[in-house]
Amino acid sequence: MTLRRPDTKDLEQIGKKTGIELTQNELAVLQPVIAKVLDGYDILDQFPDPVRKVTPAIRTPGSRPEKVDDPLNGIVRHCSVQSTPLITNGALSGRTIGLKDTICVAGLPMTCASRLLYDYTSDIDATVTKRILEAGGHITAVMNTDDFAFSGGGHTSTYGPGFNPVDSTHTPGGSSHGSATGVAMAQVDIALGGDQGGSIRIPASFSGVVGHKPTHGLVPYTGIVGFDQTIDHVGPMASTVEDCAIMLGVIAGKDDTAIDPRQPTSVSVPDYISKLTGDIKGLKIAIVKEGFETAHATQSVNLGVLGAAEKLASMGAEVAEISIPMHERVVPLWNAIAIEGGLSSFNSGHAAYQTKGYYNPRLISAMMRGLKTHGHDLSPTAKMGALVAEYMRTKYDGVFYARAQNMTRILTATYNAVLAEVDLLLMPTTPQRAHKLPALPEIDRKEHIDQALNMVANTAAFDLTGHPSVSVPVHSVDGLPIGLMLTGRLFDDATVLRAAHAYEQAY
Repeated sequence: MTLRRPDTKDLEQIGKKTGIELTQNELAVLQPVIAKVLDGYDILDQFPDPVRKVTPAIRTPGSRPEKVDDPLNGIVRHCSVQSTPLITNGALSGRTIGLKDTICVAGLPMTCASRLLYDYTSDIDATVTKRILEAGGHITAVMNTDDFAFSGGGHTSTYGPGFNPVDSTHTPGGSSHGSATGVAMAQVDIALGGDQGGSIRIPASFSGVVGHKPTHGLVPYTGIVGFDQTIDHVGPMASTVEDCAIMLGVIAGKDDTAIDPRQPTSVSVPDYISKLTGDIKGLKIAIVKEGFETAHATQSVNLGVLGAAEKLASMGAEVAEISIPMHERVVPLWNAIAIEGGLSSFNSGHAAYQTKGYYNPRLISAMMRGLKTHGHDLSPTAKMGALVAEYMRTKYDGVFYARAQNMTRILTATYNAVLAEVDLLLMPTTPQRAHKLPALPEIDRKEHIDQALNMVANTAAFDLTGHPSVSVPVHSVDGLPIGLMLTGRLFDDATVLRAAHAYEQAY
């Protein structure tokens, strides 16, 4: 016998927690029956976990840098992971790569910038990690993120806040803030970020770099900590659109090592670099009126993005304003899915039940133990989300999560209908520029929370629907950066990158 059997007191407590009233007679009968059922678990306990093959590589975990070496606090640890034998003719050969601290690399600690996973070291490579190594990439840094990626501010990491590369008194945007500042400061050539509500594109906008959220399912998410499988995305961040396109060509495609339930049956990967022609003549681009009218919209950002739209028109694109009233419903839909779906993932060790996807037993165990021992160490924003989600689950039975998922299908159909007539949608990535660094939560917890999710109104739309979306810096602006967001048809990432590249090269 390897597993402890429940006694009648254990079963009585479980019954009370789950609303199952048990008499003493029932408990006496059920206890030995349940103990017998666990015999099968004893047998299962002796089976070795199926081995997920790790890419042959030289792996040096490294250490956290001193502040003098990382003034923007973008790096959780320097490391060195490189294929062996060395690949010299791959798409990423000679390039240094940073990975968000939610992406598994065998032999390296992976913490999600939270004390809950402080002592977890991965024994697997995420599929994107494997592909980067096989393309000759040299992983040299694990990049900082918000605590469990639940913030767009870049200020909630257990390692401390990130700092904006243009003005260090401001935030870099989040949650993939280390990935943004890493490329902005040339600490790495290309980085990967994750995006559930805008966490690639928000820091790209605030920090003045390029961030591409691929079509949902284009890039396998296996081996990455997520929120809700319906909104999980991973994608490239770089100083140029071309580098994003190079990285996308490496990491995109059907998972060849495990099943990712986020992916369709087949995934086509074109040559993204060949699509960067600089020519956008005749491309139809729709300025989405409601994207300029969100709750936190600012004139400086709106004018900057409209100026970028004029530049695209001068380059031969057909640019016109349209109205999509459904866009105004994005935030309440996203709140329900990200918060309730995120907690469901959280409480199952980041392993959604009832899918054929890959399960990571050691991560599940580490996460569940972390919740029990260090739940009090979550950021104020993560605590807020956890409390809201549990309240809605226990008091309203998950009905609003279900409603949001059903309405998201209508939202997706709405955008699809517009994109049947035009090639791209255009709006600000974020409605405002980078925030001033908020006070520490012990000083002003409300400000700390308020600045975490007030910039997602445009970005979150395309996490819900899965459309490809890129943020590229707006040219010729003073002070803090502004992001231009372009969004295209499902799996037409090539056109999104083509337009962003043309704009980028026009100056």
